Amino acid sequence: MTSKFSSLLLGIAVLSAACSGPGPRARSECAGPLETSAAVTTVQTVSGPVAGYVDDGVFIYKGIPYAKAERFMPAEDPDPWTDVRPSRAYGPTCPQGARTGWYDDAQAFSMHWDDGFPDEDCLRVNIWTGSIKEGAKRPVMVWLHGGGFSAGSGQELISYDGTNLARDHGVVVVSLNHRLNTLGFLDLSAFGAKYGHSGNLGMLDIVKALEWVRDNISSFGGDPANVTIFGQSGGGGKVSTLMAMPSAKGLFKKAIVESGSITYLMDPKYSRRIGAATVEFLGINPSRIDEIADVPYAELLEANRKAISKVRDEASADGAMPENMLDALLFGALPVVDGEVIPASPSTPEALALSKDVPVIIGTVYNEFTPGQEDAIFRPLALKQAADRSSAGCAPVYLYLFKWASPVLDGALGSTHCLEIPFVFDNVLLHRTFTGGGEDAVELGHRMSRVWTNFAKTGVPSADGIPSWEPYPSNMVFDIKSVLQ
Repeated sequence: MTSKFSSLLLGIAVLSAACSGPGPRARSECAGPLETSAAVTTVQTVSGPVAGYVDDGVFIYKGIPYAKAERFMPAEDPDPWTDVRPSRAYGPTCPQGARTGWYDDAQAFSMHWDDGFPDEDCLRVNIWTGSIKEGAKRPVMVWLHGGGFSAGSGQELISYDGTNLARDHGVVVVSLNHRLNTLGFLDLSAFGAKYGHSGNLGMLDIVKALEWVRDNISSFGGDPANVTIFGQSGGGGKVSTLMAMPSAKGLFKKAIVESGSITYLMDPKYSRRIGAATVEFLGINPSRIDEIADVPYAELLEANRKAISKVRDEASADGAMPENMLDALLFGALPVVDGEVIPASPSTPEALALSKDVPVIIGTVYNEFTPGQEDAIFRPLALKQAADRSSAGCAPVYLYLFKWASPVLDGALGSTHCLEIPFVFDNVLLHRTFTGGGEDAVELGHRMSRVWTNFAKTGVPSADGIPSWEPYPSNMVFDIKSVLQ
């Protein structure tokens, strides 16, 4: 061990002792100097060495390639490197449509998005860890971002920052970017075996990232045998889908679905129609289908938008549109049940059997897209997913409802979609444009984040100040005073 590294560890220990006290603390309290030396932070991955930085006792690495991929082709291992790769800034995000929320002052202020910079070479992971000691075996929590299957990134919300979970809760946090929209879920399988998996590439990217975690996370102090996947909205949908994928089996031990329970995935009959219509709108002759790899992204996205609209009308005329409002809204922008990558939809007995041994937390937020009213969009799907898993004899299912309402903007936000995220990440103060940062909210964040991380550690969600959480059909209501119903 170098003397410089020893000095850094001693400094971190002194700093931690000086700042120790009851419960987690705010990011800015007692923060020490930023350490950016490659000599201190370099870690060896299977592809090559990477250097990050140390912030307030947490080693942080951003933008590490976990794979590479040509357009519409499955991801492969990244090209190896020998020089130390600087990994201190977020990498590219997947190209996507414009975020209309930027034009709404309330949304732009409260959500405080960071959309990064787009590039199709976007397969990157970010890591927060309190130790880069081999054999530390800290539980690993892999975060899957929201935005349906069409938008978002691993950096889009400041709430996603994993510093507090890594420093105060002893877990290793991983977030990632993967292919979205037409790049990740355009089903071109009707045009030949070469494109056989194109309708599920985004999900296969996530599997590839989980394989990267399995093969590399021990170098970052994590335990590859104790991985929890968790995600919100579209990220919860990805968690639900991963539990139905044979290729993902064994890559995670526990799962958390936050406002993302889905029971419907695309029927290949309609996903292939969308693929064919997209090609037709682009004016590409099917005999020259490979030309689609060179179409400018904006043109590809617009052709796909028109194709989804066309096929949506056809499915509606056929009486084949899903009944649930959320599933109907996502029609055309979902993974496909192709019989191979995804053999069956997540709610089927076949799919449930794949994840039978995985304990799961499932829940929603009270006012999601229904201001001032109880959520009627996500909640029925969460209840169905919990009931399905319980009836199938799966590992324990823990159901929750987040009811705390934000005081920001005179309470206009209510208990809105995404609001639980800063509480789960213990980032209530960091994202105070969303939470207000009040003392009661901070305390609830300390408790919820402890519940989530204890679940990652042991499979049992628990924390001081939270009632003992019994499995479904019991329901934990998170608020200033949390209760079990």
